[in-house]
Amino acid sequence: MYTLKEILRIPELFEKTEELFVELYRDCKYLFVGCGSSYNLGLILSRILTKHNYRAEVISGGQIVVRGNVPFLDKAILLSRTGESSETVFAASELKKSGFETLGISCVPSSQLLKVCDESIALDYANEESIVMTGSFSAILYLFLKEIGGNITPEDAETVLNRSVKVIDGIDLAKYNHFVFLGFEELYGVAKEGALKVQEMAQQPTEFHEPLEYRHGPISNLSSRTIVVFQSMGTKQEKDLAKELKMMGAYVLEIGPGGDIDLENQKGFEAPLRVIPLFYLGYKKAITEGLNPDKPRNLSKSVKTNLD
Repeated sequence: MYTLKEILRIPELFEKTEELFVELYRDCKYLFVGCGSSYNLGLILSRILTKHNYRAEVISGGQIVVRGNVPFLDKAILLSRTGESSETVFAASELKKSGFETLGISCVPSSQLLKVCDESIALDYANEESIVMTGSFSAILYLFLKEIGGNITPEDAETVLNRSVKVIDGIDLAKYNHFVFLGFEELYGVAKEGALKVQEMAQQPTEFHEPLEYRHGPISNLSSRTIVVFQSMGTKQEKDLAKELKMMGAYVLEIGPGGDIDLENQKGFEAPLRVIPLFYLGYKKAITEGLNPDKPRNLSKSVKTNLD
């Protein structure tokens, strides 16, 4: 299956991404623009850049289509795996007309997005056959974060990948039909992407929340058929919540310091590793349900609509 191959090649994608560079400056105000997983990429990156004293925001391509107005910016970074998502291409064109500098990021060098933008970076080696975005998501995160101090390696990706497969293969996923993803700050964006992957590939009900917000209402739906995927920073409050959710009958998969998938908190630089188990979870749950993750229902590789 394409999807599994594209998840398993993430360490190789990191190696190839070492050869690409993107320039980022602290005195420049960046606006990330994307749709779907590419929006989630922008959400994660904007929060990590802000944490490291860069200026960055994120907006969906759809909001530019509908509302037209954008925050003040110096440079727009438009993200689209295929480079053909109608809202993102439209946003690039409108931003360029308004005099803003535009940088397009795609896996397809000949895409409309890269033709429209002033500058472009093509991760052609990360292009995917499958409809759901997986390995290329990690590669684009890696591209940006290595430029601002991130020092994770392809070997780290291999370690996390192997551990993810071992842990998730050990879960009887047939027992669970409700998936909750939790995370603070940039990990909220990681949680959002995890929810989307399980939704897309496995067609399961999913939620994403900040960890402590989960007690304020959503916890009412928790049951013994719930898996909580906890993107933890390793704080006492998060550990207490994880323990509480386990006592209530949920299966809690902890990703972070001392977790089931043990990852050091590196102020966001570990984000390309944190998404790896989410991709594999979506794939494995789809297989468990007898679904083909390469061909999820009602989806295509890019959303093309008439915006006239």
